[in-house]
Amino acid sequence: MNWEIFRAYDIRGVYPTDLDEEAYRRIARAYTYLFHPTTMVVGMDARESSPALKKALTEGFVGAGVNVVDIGGITTDMLYYAVGSSPEYSGGIVVSASHNPKQYNGAKMVREKAAAISSETGLFDIRDALKAEQDKTVSSNTKGEVSRRDVLNAYLDHVLGFIDTDLIKQFTFIGNANFGYVNRGVALLAEKLKLNLIPLNFEPDGTFPKGTPDPMLPDNRAESVKLTRASNADFAAIWDADADRCMFLDERGEFISGAYVTALLADILLVKHGGDNKIIFDPRVIWPATKVCEQHGAQPIISKSGHAFIKDRMRKENAIFAGEMSAHYYFRENFYADNGVIPFLLILEQLSRTGKSFSEMVRPYMEGHYMTGELNYRVDDIGKVISAVKNRFEKEGTEDFTDGYSLNTVDWRFNIRPSNTEPLLRLNVEARKPGLIEKIRTEIESIIGSKPR
Repeated sequence: MNWEIFRAYDIRGVYPTDLDEEAYRRIARAYTYLFHPTTMVVGMDARESSPALKKALTEGFVGAGVNVVDIGGITTDMLYYAVGSSPEYSGGIVVSASHNPKQYNGAKMVREKAAAISSETGLFDIRDALKAEQDKTVSSNTKGEVSRRDVLNAYLDHVLGFIDTDLIKQFTFIGNANFGYVNRGVALLAEKLKLNLIPLNFEPDGTFPKGTPDPMLPDNRAESVKLTRASNADFAAIWDADADRCMFLDERGEFISGAYVTALLADILLVKHGGDNKIIFDPRVIWPATKVCEQHGAQPIISKSGHAFIKDRMRKENAIFAGEMSAHYYFRENFYADNGVIPFLLILEQLSRTGKSFSEMVRPYMEGHYMTGELNYRVDDIGKVISAVKNRFEKEGTEDFTDGYSLNTVDWRFNIRPSNTEPLLRLNVEARKPGLIEKIRTEIESIIGSKPR
């Protein structure tokens, strides 16, 4: 087992060189060693290696005397629903490498009530238990039992509870499943809500025949853009392979940044539930969501990026909603977990309620705001570069170290941080006037010494 597979908030590596079946058996025993579960929920994404790895994970728990509820091929947010909605489950693990290329696999883990397990709340403890071979001390005189459960219909009832289904108008939309298991749920929702679904990459296929299943990559969105324009669809919804993220194109095929979708969803939820609430977002781009909070009298909170860190902060603050620029959206009434379908439904409801086109609906959050989008750089020493950027800009505004380094002035702001999932340096610049983002970006790139990859 390659110990580098243990990341900030999940496990991810190349199969079978970094992790294999025996690694999953051991991970199950290490989880049991640390958390003493009685019943675990297990599911998987569509990757070719997932069935064998899910089987090995199940064997590890069963051998340790833990019962397993196998919920089969799922989206990651269906695992969160299954564990969060039932007090009888001690936790859950989905075998998935999210949006990584086909040769990868991994795992996202939760404890009871869908509480996330991150590097700060047990993931590195699992790694260290494995290093010390403490998992080998786990044994049981009786084996656990395996049962199977289909959670899809109950899950759909849950997400539909976030909207007034009677309001929904008959929109035409592109649904790009990126060859993952979101297909069944989206098809059933379209049927129930009488939507005109134009499916794209809809049959699960773990070979990901069109490349890396990550809609954050412009090349991955190109097909959806072309189809949206050709079909005169009202919008496109694009999920990543494990469907805990959903990204949107407007009716013109223009990509809507997660920073603006976060502001839109915050606005929707604060109207529904009142301004006496807290909204959490990551530090990459903050001004659109901050503006919405100010308009409602809500409390904005900046949190370290990453699903496990966001969820932990949401629980501590009892925040109603959190959003990340990466298109992870979290809801208090969804066990403080991220979900890829609830944003789709809330936006459907808002389009129906306002009668506006998608571009008209998001325009207020974009007006007077300029940003680079996330820029990624390969550098030899990330810490050294961030320190040099800090030395150059620290006297120009207010500093923040929540995640990497942020510098805030009246007219412009930036955040520079190391990626939690890749060996990259990430930069975001936002401004209130045109031209400023190019100026600040150019100066920071002169320090970095390279252009974005």
